Parts: sequence; C-alpha cells; structure tokens
Amino acid sequence: MNHKKYSLSRNIIFHLKSARQWNKWVCYFQFLDVIPNMSATFLGIWLPSLIVSELQGGVSLKALMASIIIVSLGMLISNVMDAGMTQYLYRNGLSLTLYYDKLAFEKIMKIDYDLLESKDVRKLVGNVWDTLRNEFAIRWSVTSMPVLIVSVFSSVLYGVLLCRVNWVLVLMLIVTIGVNAFLLKQVRDVHGKNHEELSRYTKAVSYISRHAMERSDGKDIRIYQMQDWFLKKYDAAISGMDRIYGKIHTQYFFRKFKELGFGFIVELFSYGYLTYLLSKGRLSVSEFVFSVGLVRTFLANFSTLIYMVQNLNNIHAFLTYIRKLLDLPEKEEKEVFHTDRTKGAEITFKDVSFRYPDADTEVLSNINITIHSNEKLALIGLNGAGKTTFVKLLCGFYKPTKGEILVNGIPQSEYDRDEYVSLVSTLFQDSMLFPVTVDENLTGSVPTQTDTKRLAYVLKLSGFEKRYESFPQGGGTKMVREANENATDLSGGEKQKLLFARALYKKAPLMILDEPTAALDPIAENELYLRYGEAAKNRTVVFISHRLSSTRFCDRIALLEGTHIIEEGTHEELLLKGGRYAELFEMQSKYYREGEVGR
Repeated sequence: MNHKKYSLSRNIIFHLKSARQWNKWVCYFQFLDVIPNMSATFLGIWLPSLIVSELQGGVSLKALMASIIIVSLGMLISNVMDAGMTQYLYRNGLSLTLYYDKLAFEKIMKIDYDLLESKDVRKLVGNVWDTLRNEFAIRWSVTSMPVLIVSVFSSVLYGVLLCRVNWVLVLMLIVTIGVNAFLLKQVRDVHGKNHEELSRYTKAVSYISRHAMERSDGKDIRIYQMQDWFLKKYDAAISGMDRIYGKIHTQYFFRKFKELGFGFIVELFSYGYLTYLLSKGRLSVSEFVFSVGLVRTFLANFSTLIYMVQNLNNIHAFLTYIRKLLDLPEKEEKEVFHTDRTKGAEITFKDVSFRYPDADTEVLSNINITIHSNEKLALIGLNGAGKTTFVKLLCGFYKPTKGEILVNGIPQSEYDRDEYVSLVSTLFQDSMLFPVTVDENLTGSVPTQTDTKRLAYVLKLSGFEKRYESFPQGGGTKMVREANENATDLSGGEKQKLLFARALYKKAPLMILDEPTAALDPIAENELYLRYGEAAKNRTVVFISHRLSSTRFCDRIALLEGTHIIEEGTHEELLLKGGRYAELFEMQSKYYREGEVGR
C-alpha cells in the first residue's frame, strides 16, 4: 500500500470535486448558502438598532413601520433561501453517500484479488464501509460546509466591528471560547479512552445480534438451548455500554457546567462594559443595542468555528480512507495472446512457492508439475495441505512468492488479466448465485446473446435439465430471494448442478472443479462422473476432492502434503506403490466397507 499523505485541505478539495461530479448544485450551494445565512443574521442584529435609531431621530410611525417591514422581508427572503439550500444539501448529502458507495464498489471490482485479500487493504476497506454505512457522516460533511464558512466570515466580520468598540472586549471573548475549547478537548480525550473499552461491548452486541437473527445459526441455538446464554451475554454487554455512556456523559455535563459558568462571567463583563460606555456617553443607545447583538453573535459564531474545526477530523479520516482506496493500483494493460480455446491449456508450475503476507511458514514449497493439455488431473490432500492456495495461484488470484507459472509456455504474469480469467472456468465449493435470472446465471449474458444450443447441451450434461424445465418462468426465473421478490431458491444439490452447468457453458480451455459433488447424493454423484469424460473433452481439468474413490477417472493424481507434492501417478500406479496415497485410500475404503456392513 502507498503511504501518501492526505492533507485536510486536499481532502476538502477532493470532497467538493466529488460533490460537483455527482451534483453541481451540491457543490455550489455549500458556498452560496453563506450569503442568505449571513444576511439574515446581520439583519437580525441590525433591526433593533435601526428601530432605536429611528425612534431617537423622530421619524414618523409610518416610516418606521416601512423600515421594519423592508428589513423583515429581507430577513424572511434570506431565511427562506437559507432553509431551501440547507434542505437541498441535507437531502442530497445522502445521495452523495451513494456516489461514494459507487466509487468504492467500482474500485474494489478493479483491484487484483491478492491485493484485496491483503491485511492492510482488508482493514482499509472495512474502514471505508464502516463510514459509508453511517450515512450521516457524509451528509454532515455537506451541510456543515456552509456553517464552517459562515462561522469563519462572521467571526472576522463581527470581530472587526467589536474592535471598533474596544479590542480588549474581543480578546476577552476569544479567551472565553479558547477555554471552552480546552474543556471540550479534555472531555473528548476521556471519551476516546472510554471508547476503547466501549468497543469491546459493541463487538459483543454486534456478534450476538447478528447470530441471533441468522436463520442458519438459529437451528444450533435452539437445539443446544443457548437462548438464555445469548440473552445473559446481551444484557451484560448493554449494561457495560450503559455504564461507559454514563461516565462519558457525566464528563460532558460537567464540561457544560464549567462552560456556562465561565460564559456567564464573561457576558456579565461584556454587557457591564457596554453599559458603562453607554452611561459615559461614549455609545449611543442604538450603538449599544447593536453592540449587544454583536457580542452574542460573535460568541456563537466563534464557538461554532472551534466546534467545526474539531469535528473536521471525522470527515478528514473518512476522506483519507476513500482516497487511499481509490489510489490503490489497478490491473495493468498487457499484451493479449489470443489463446486457442478449442483445446485445453498446458500449465507448468516451476519451483513455485507461496507464503501469505505476515505468515511464518510457506503454504506451498518448490512445486514442480506440468498439467498437460486436455489432461484430467486430480489434486488431493488432507485439509490444510494447500489445495485451495494451489487453485488460487492457478486462477491468477495470487502471485507466487517464488518461481513462476507458465500457461502454454507464457509466464502467467505476462497475460492481460481479463484475457487470463477468460481462459479459466471454475466451480468452487463456495461459489455464489447472482441475483439475476437463471439463464443469466448460467451464461453470464443477456438472452439475445445466449447460445441456446450450448445451453441445452450443458443443462443435460450437468443433470440440471429437469429442474430448469420446472421453473415457473423458465430461464427468466429470478434467483436469490434476498435481492429479488418472488425469486426461486435451490437445494444444495440443485445449486451444485447449476454451478457445474455454468462452468461447462463458459468455453474456457482450463476448468477447475473444487469438490463438485460435495452437495450431491451418491446416485447424482455417480451420474455426474459418468458424464464427466464428455464434459472434460478438449479441456484441461483440475479436479479437487477429498473422496479418493472419485479420482479413478482422472488421467493422473497428485497428492499434496506438507507443502509439497509427495506422490504423482494414476490410481493404479499409486496403489501399487503402496505409499501415502495407498494408505489414505485404504483408510477411506475401509470406512465405506464398514458403512456398508453396518447397513
């Protein structure tokens, strides 16, 4: 990850540019709102002074009322304009969150998988999503910009006007606000320390809430009667949170109490001093009234300025997160080799080793193997042997720590990423269904681009044909109920068959099948194996499995153990060798035989 510095000023510029790209008025109103806001405030200060001045000048009641109406209309128009712009910013501040959502989503889709899985990037993405889920953070950043600008200009304007009365008075007011800012900082430091303890309880509450409402977890909770445990843990967590919130808000209460007391003394001095000037004839009554308004407005605006500056840290942190994410490197455009897709691909691992970032040991060490074109290779091994890592290296998701992988004699690293993934078709254990139609799930294309003959062929070959024909809207039936109302869900075995059909439909020279029969019953599994030879025609296939009996139809078997490939050969060759494979096969076959006797 880059360690580029992101200053507050540049973050604000980026934020304003983003607002302009999303909606130009969201950008412009953050500045234009300053005019009606300051106008309304100034007219509100000036009106009482104007009334007193005109009364002292002996103007007629009619002229006085006209002045009041004109100034009041100015205030009304300014307030209406201010309210309209503020509401527009408030409403579209939420929309800007969606824009940042889109930026983050688009970027994540373009980041290489290995970078996306790195510890630092996962943490960065987590911070981005945490902020985006808090819609008020972005909305506040939009609506607060006019407030910040107004507080800056107003503090300067009213400070200058008060200096004309007496600069000592302005200094006293600034000291007051500085003391309040110091008190607020003290409380926030305490808040920060308590927040570390608070996070322990919030994580517990989040965990309990999430799992208590999860349907899949609900079965275990009820079977093992853990309802009381969940409730007790939840009560303990919220009690802890309430205790810490109490400590935090007690601190805020005493800070406010001190602020009010100090403010009372300063306002008493300010108004006393203005009264003294009035009594000595150094201020007229209208000037006195105007100065009183200036004191209160200056205090309010300077306090707001201090508050806004202190709260800029939150939006500064988010904008730093989002900019770091957007600055992550994307795929490089490389040469396209136009690989022949009518035959399988030859894959060569040359001294390939892989170690996860921050890991102490290698997952794979000095792997040397060539998977020949159109060969069916079974990759087997116990859990944790490195099979999943091998597959992710093969898919191009990871890059070897040492060594290189060649595809048809060309280093994997030299392929354009889009071309490379087009060469690979996969069926993972945890493959997902997309929230689109059945046909779009199967083909990855819109109906007008679907090869209907190929679709019919893979449906039959995968065993999904009958279920496909039973869908109420045929291939147009929607999938995934969480995203589509009235969608159709599938059983585990049905989903596996659909995913197998999807892997077959893609005309890729390399096909990877990771436990493709895990969710199938024995009959469906046997039927699949009978069709497997035809399905693998003109493809290089890597088959991952724990069931050694299912590897017999493969041309070759490679056994992974202890970060190395320790045995290679056909099923019969490895049995005759009497090594580790024969030992594992005997253990599994003995289990199956005992199961049959037990029945």
